[in-house]
Amino acid sequence: MKKKFTKNIFSDRDAYDMSCPEFVGEHIAKSLAQFKTAVELCCATGMIVVQLAKHLKSACGVDIIPSRIEDAKKNAVLYGVEERTNFIVGDALDPDLLKSLPADVAILDPEWNMQGVNPPTHANNIDDTQPSTREMFNLTKRYITPNVVIKIPKSFTFETLSEFGQCRIENIIWDGNLRFKLAYFLNNIAKNQEMDIFLINYCL
Repeated sequence: MKKKFTKNIFSDRDAYDMSCPEFVGEHIAKSLAQFKTAVELCCATGMIVVQLAKHLKSACGVDIIPSRIEDAKKNAVLYGVEERTNFIVGDALDPDLLKSLPADVAILDPEWNMQGVNPPTHANNIDDTQPSTREMFNLTKRYITPNVVIKIPKSFTFETLSEFGQCRIENIIWDGNLRFKLAYFLNNIAKNQEMDIFLINYCL
């Protein structure tokens, strides 16, 4: 497998496979540099949060698996951003938790693989992710911020996300392949837009 990070990060195998490569996290962070604070729900081992902390004043990550939060804290130290990050064990659908997470922008990164399906298949609608993208989005907008970015599978389209409003979709491409998409629901987006983003893997 080609390297995804410039450092030997702390991570279990599944979280490593699902994690955004370092250069993708950097792209997300630079795209959101107009904000001061950010939170990522379902952050796993925190690699997007680490990149956000490099470009924003502070960033917080939430994941329901305690061991991954411990790895995320170690990764923040590894990248020298521990003073600008905070990691919390918690449920991304817990309103009480979300109320305690003020942020200018939120990144949602639910699990796409359909549960109990063999061979593994990506979700085709917003309720098939774990947790439900619909629930995460609505709770995040209600309790945290109207500015939301969702990491979505290739199968999602404007129609899939239509009930959430207008957005910008970025098709994230590297090594010649479309890997996944990012859907930006930000206050300054007035109409649907879609663009290809070609990224170079500098971790090799």
